[in-house]
Amino acid sequence: MARPMADDGAQGLLDASLALAQTQLVGQLADETGLDGRTMGTLGFNGALLAADIAARGLLGAYWWTPLVATGLATLCCLRSALAIGRYFARETDFGPPANTVYRTYTGRPSRAGQEQLLVDLDTAFANNARRFAAKRRALQAALIILAGGLSASALLIGLA
Repeated sequence: MARPMADDGAQGLLDASLALAQTQLVGQLADETGLDGRTMGTLGFNGALLAADIAARGLLGAYWWTPLVATGLATLCCLRSALAIGRYFARETDFGPPANTVYRTYTGRPSRAGQEQLLVDLDTAFANNARRFAAKRRALQAALIILAGGLSASALLIGLA
C-alpha cells in the first residue's frame, strides 16, 4: 500500500508543477506585454519631445538641438526592442510544444512520461522567453536613463546659454 501512495504523491506533485509552469509562462507573457506597452509609450513620449523641441527651437536658443541627441538615442534603444532587432529580440515567443504534437507523441505511452516531458518543455520555454524579456527590460532601462540624463544636460546647456 505504501508504494501506490508514493506514486499518488509524486503524481500530485507533477500535476501541481505543470499547473505552476503554465501559470508562470502566462504571467511572464503578461509582464512582457506590459513592458512592450511601456516601450511604446516611451516612443510616443520621445515623438512628442521631438515635436516640442523643433517647435520651440527659436525660444531655446543656440543649443535647441541638444534634446534631439538624447531623444534620438533613447528612441534607438526602444526601436531595437520594438522592431525585434538583435540576438534575443528577433526570437518568437516560446509557448512550449503545440498541444496536438504532445498528444500525438504520447498517445499509447504512459501519461506520466508525457507530463514529465511537457514540464521540461514548459521550463525551456520559460527560460527562452526570460532571456528576451531581460534584453527588452535592459533596452527600456537604457532608453530611460539616456533620456533623463540627456534631457537634464540639455536643460542645463540651454539654461546657461
